[in-house]
Amino acid sequence: MQLSTLQLHRFLCLLSLFSMALLLMRIAISGSLIYVFLVWNLFLAVVPYGMSSWLQQTHWIRTQRFPLAIFLGIWLLFLPNAPYLITDIMHLYSSDAPILWLDPLLLFVFGLNGLLFGIFSMLHIFQILSEIWSETTAKRMLFCIVFLCGFGIYLGRFQRWNSWEIFSNPLLLLYDSVRSLLHPKYYIKTWGITLGFGGFLWVILLGLQPILS
Repeated sequence: MQLSTLQLHRFLCLLSLFSMALLLMRIAISGSLIYVFLVWNLFLAVVPYGMSSWLQQTHWIRTQRFPLAIFLGIWLLFLPNAPYLITDIMHLYSSDAPILWLDPLLLFVFGLNGLLFGIFSMLHIFQILSEIWSETTAKRMLFCIVFLCGFGIYLGRFQRWNSWEIFSNPLLLLYDSVRSLLHPKYYIKTWGITLGFGGFLWVILLGLQPILS
C-alpha cells in the first residue's frame, strides 16, 4: 500500500483542520486562549514537511552537492519542530479543570499532527538519499538524523532554543549544547530525551518505511 503525494497532502491537511476545529471548540467553550500557541507550533511542524515535499519535486538540486547539503542542513534545523509537538502534552498541568475532558484529545491530536509531519518528511528525505547514494547509506544517515532530532527536541523544550538561533546566537547555543550533554546536572535528562525520542522515531520509521515505500 502506498499513498500518493496528493492523498498524503489531503490526509495531513484534514488532520490539521480537525486539530484547528478542536482548538476553536475549546476556545468557544472556555473563552480561554491558553492553547493558541499550538497553531504556531503546528506551522513550524509543517515547515520541514513542506521543504522535503518541495525537494521531492525539484530534481536539479539533487545533482548539486553543495546546495543539497545546505538545504538538508536547514531542513534538519527545522525537523525537531515537528515531533516537538508531542511534548506539548506537558501543558495539561496548566489546564482549566472544567475543560480538562477536552484537553488530552486536543493535545494528542496536535502532537499526532506534528509526529506525522516529521515522519513523512523523514521518509521523503530517505527516498531522496536512497536515490542519490544507496538504501544502506540512506538508512545510516536517517539513523543519525533521528537522534539529532531527539537532541533538538530537548534543546527546544527544556533549554528553550529556537531553530533560527543557530544563526543569531551560535556560540551560546554550542556552549549550551555541550554543557547539556556533559554536565552532571543536565546529562541524564539530555541523553534520556535524546535517546528516548530518537529511538521512538527510529522504530516508527522502521515499521512504516517498508509499508509506504
